[in-house]
Amino acid sequence: MPEIEFTINTETGEMEMKVEGVTGPACADVAKIAKELLGEPAREENTREFFVRPQTNRQIQSKGKS
Repeated sequence: MPEIEFTINTETGEMEMKVEGVTGPACADVAKIAKELLGEPAREENTREFFVRPQTNRQIQSKGKS
């Protein structure tokens, strides 16, 4: 289940956001929406989940003579 966790440092006002349960380019889409709502982060770091790419099954179908 996708989750977004926010942590706010009450002394500095700095916010940290962590996106979990979303892999690959979809994670960047979620982060983009959050940046539009909250502003640009002071620092950004991709997790291992960001680099996961969905598995695709390729099927090759040959055309036979009719």
